[in-house]
Amino acid sequence: MPSFEIPDGPTAIALKKEGAFHKGTAVFGVTNKTGEGLTARFSIQVQGDGKAEWYQVQGETERTVAAGENQTVTVVGKIPVATPPGQHRIKLRAINVNDPDNDSTDSAAATVTVPAAETAARPIKKPFPWWILAVVGGVLVLVIGAIIAIVAMSGGAKVPNVVGQPYAEAVKALEKAGYKTVKRTDKATGEKPPEVVLDQTPAAEAKAKKTEAVLLTVAVPMPVVAPDEPKDEPPIEQPAEANCDPAVGACIEGFVWRAASPDDRVCVTPESRYLASLENGQAGARRNPNGGPYGPDTCLQGYVWRDGFANDHVCVTVERRTVVAQENAAGSSRYRACRPKIAIPRPTTRPKITLPSR
Repeated sequence: MPSFEIPDGPTAIALKKEGAFHKGTAVFGVTNKTGEGLTARFSIQVQGDGKAEWYQVQGETERTVAAGENQTVTVVGKIPVATPPGQHRIKLRAINVNDPDNDSTDSAAATVTVPAAETAARPIKKPFPWWILAVVGGVLVLVIGAIIAIVAMSGGAKVPNVVGQPYAEAVKALEKAGYKTVKRTDKATGEKPPEVVLDQTPAAEAKAKKTEAVLLTVAVPMPVVAPDEPKDEPPIEQPAEANCDPAVGACIEGFVWRAASPDDRVCVTPESRYLASLENGQAGARRNPNGGPYGPDTCLQGYVWRDGFANDHVCVTVERRTVVAQENAAGSSRYRACRPKIAIPRPTTRPKITLPSR
């Protein structure tokens, strides 16, 4: 009969996006059902498309549990945001260190739902500038009117010549001749004084009915253009951090990947990484050549499994295994997200145009 019982645990784990990761925690209650104190080893079992390196037991993975005592075990999840959406399940496993092959207990499965990546909002289309059509339509109306006036010039009175006159005097002269409808269009020019008539339609001395409109082209001052201001410059770009995988992030200053295995992404001191490399090189010499309770992975007297990650059976000292467990527990506080590419726009400037008042 299993020595441990895990009656308390979540059925689902909520994730919250923090930087380049989805993070979540799950709390399990573990009870020693026996009448004596035992040492429990805790690990995470992943079912489905999840990965074991996404999850860590907070604190020590091996703990002493007194007879009848209930302890709380917290599991921390850290899933890269680039992970495809989906679901997987995790269980907390409690193993009796004194009988690891026959005495273990799993919790009920907790479901983890990885959300889909956020999509950028669609740009809002600017409304079509309908006023352009109105201006084009107005110009067409004026042109058509001029053509009709020319066609009808075979009859009617002669239109007075008002070219070169001030606009106000030209209107009076046309009204005196019987042409009550006078229309105006402005033309910017520096060759003639403002408000002087530059052209007229129908032309001077042409025959036109007095019910027709006379279109006068009137001079207005040229717009004053201020000196050009500095042109737009490209944005200031800060490149993304080199040699940093956004899916796993990086270590904060002073720490490096432990790299005890190709996927060992726990941040440790450079000295601890060097010791992990030495331990890997001495793994064969620290195993019992005659085997033992754990088969070929049985360590020599005075050594235990390092347990830096799942199936880490490299033999190290007890003190060293304690340090590795502490590194695993402190891992989340030593991570940071990769610095992304940043573009800082410069101020936009445009030439200033001043139009004369009428």
